[in-house]
Amino acid sequence: MPALPGTPAPPGTPAPPGTPAPPGTPAPPGTAGAAAAADPPHRWIGAGPFTHVHDPSLPGRQRYLNDHTLIEAAGRWHLFGIVGDSAGPGESPDSAAEIAFTHACSPDPYGPWTPHADALTLDRSYFGEEHLWAPYVIEADGAYLMFYAAGGRGGAAINLATSTDLFTWTRLPSGPLFRGIAARDPMVLRIAGEWVMYYTELSAPRGGRHIVAARRSADLLHWSAPESVFTDAGTDATLSVTESPCVVEEDGWYHLFIGPRGGYEGTDVFASRDPFRFGPDGYAGHVPGHAVEVFSDGRQWYASAAGWFRQGLYVAPLRRQDDGPPPWQSMDNPVAGADVLGRLTVFALDAGDRSILRRVQLDPDSDTWSAWEPFGGPAGAVPTLGRDADGRLEVFSLAPGGARLHHRAQRPDGGWYDWEEFGGPAGAAPAVARGGDGRLEVFAPAPAGAGLARRRQRSAASLAWEEWDGGFGGPVGAPPAVAANADGRLEVFALAPGGSALHHRWQEAPGGAWAPAWQPFGTAAGGAPRVVRDGSGRLTVAAPAPSGLAAFHRRQTVPSGGWGEWQHLFGWSDAAPALAPSADGRLEAFALSPGGARLVHRWYADPAGTWAAAREFGEPGAPLAATPAAAADATGRIHVFAVTADGRIRTRVQERPSGGWGPWNAFGERLVAPLPAGTPAY
Repeated sequence: MPALPGTPAPPGTPAPPGTPAPPGTPAPPGTAGAAAAADPPHRWIGAGPFTHVHDPSLPGRQRYLNDHTLIEAAGRWHLFGIVGDSAGPGESPDSAAEIAFTHACSPDPYGPWTPHADALTLDRSYFGEEHLWAPYVIEADGAYLMFYAAGGRGGAAINLATSTDLFTWTRLPSGPLFRGIAARDPMVLRIAGEWVMYYTELSAPRGGRHIVAARRSADLLHWSAPESVFTDAGTDATLSVTESPCVVEEDGWYHLFIGPRGGYEGTDVFASRDPFRFGPDGYAGHVPGHAVEVFSDGRQWYASAAGWFRQGLYVAPLRRQDDGPPPWQSMDNPVAGADVLGRLTVFALDAGDRSILRRVQLDPDSDTWSAWEPFGGPAGAVPTLGRDADGRLEVFSLAPGGARLHHRAQRPDGGWYDWEEFGGPAGAAPAVARGGDGRLEVFAPAPAGAGLARRRQRSAASLAWEEWDGGFGGPVGAPPAVAANADGRLEVFALAPGGSALHHRWQEAPGGAWAPAWQPFGTAAGGAPRVVRDGSGRLTVAAPAPSGLAAFHRRQTVPSGGWGEWQHLFGWSDAAPALAPSADGRLEAFALSPGGARLVHRWYADPAGTWAAAREFGEPGAPLAATPAAAADATGRIHVFAVTADGRIRTRVQERPSGGWGPWNAFGERLVAPLPAGTPAY
């Protein structure tokens, strides 16, 4: 099997001697931690930019592509996949109505694709088929075999159809190969002289866990009893996060791709030497796509993706790196905050070289801005911001590849000191907040979330910082969120690995010691949380559900006090919604749907925290790459900044503090990196 394409090691040099480092820093040469391992470590897997290559829509009928398969035959690529009618705004497609497999051909994975008649359609007379899901096609002994999932009176089933030309398909006369509890999404691979089928399953009919199961066969017709090869850390979750299993092998390492994880449009990768034993501790990367399939043209490996909220097939180069996982992106893109002179300042990454760009609001009354100007970099993620007790901004940046953190502080006159090393390596730009003692504190996850480190200023508004506390917590499954309670005590919120739960930890007094251990804060979640304090002094935490089906929030019952129950906030959400308090203290929330086509807005209808009904927030002119950022200027008006999929920033501004909204407008002509919020990406 051809090797996965390599990715050059990220540029950069080690931090100067004596620079404190968060957990995860490699041991120096000559120590036991740096000794050569007998078994080389796995490579870290990600993907380059996805390109839209095929739309299965028909005249007057917009259709989506979901679980799919690609196979090369006689110099042409063939695509087969679930196809269905796209849903209206705010609606979900009906998966029970998925009753056909689309078929298209192309000389190259990137197209042009030629559509053909549907390859297979539902046959209710065939052992009670009720739907057609997730085809997977292989060639064996001169014939083509299509394994697919179908429901029926006898329960979930894995069926087989065969073809000699990839156009005409005949179902196996004897019926399903086998049935299961929720058996679907089959994938077949040849391993050590036998055929292995991986598929999505449950460990028990009720109260079980989501698993990837495997069966073995010598003839592709008769299959062994199932065995569990991966078990999700969450229990009895209603939404599956072990779908679309795909396994590839390289250099003795097997890589399992499953999702939706980290949102509807996310796929995690797990590595193992044993193709029948994968676990969360083998986390090996992330691909920002839904129903990902991995395939090779003999020279290059690719990842393909689709989904309910996209119109067709997307293809990206699959990438790897040997020296660590790709970093998580900041939750905000761009990021904005008020500087020491009260000017709203925006930071983004240039689309070409990932250098940091800055733009400053010169006059809030007329909303005039400076031109984009270089600010440093390149950077591995959009930076994060802190604001000192004297109002100065502090910028925290991640070097490419997470090699180390950098830091730059504003001067009292509005200028900036030079960049300084701040430690490393790290898995994301840190979360930042100022506590009741006036000191900034930062919280940085190690690469792949192996731990969580903490560092704080020596005194309020000081340029000097204490050493890293490398044992603050972890492991974590995403960058943390932090905010100050009304009484000044900081509180940190973190996602457990694999999204199995949310946890939190808090200071017992402003600037003082922390509660000795993490405490449960909720059940499974689909991504990193966000937290903000409203005008009543109460904190609100928001997080997406597993698979991105919805976004939920939880609010303190009293300032600095206990917490109410989790409540629904939005429907389908790409990530945790953006939260910002208006000038009168009422919260405003903005959620982006998977695929980026729909932005929805809610706000407190009264000071008690009752939410108004969700409304569309207008058409920004193009699908968005990530949930927008929101920040207030010196007049108290909130600005919303959104990055489109092609890297353009659009903005919408309140017409008056706590009031209505003006139209969407362009925010400069500079193209910025359209990075998905909170997900690992190269």
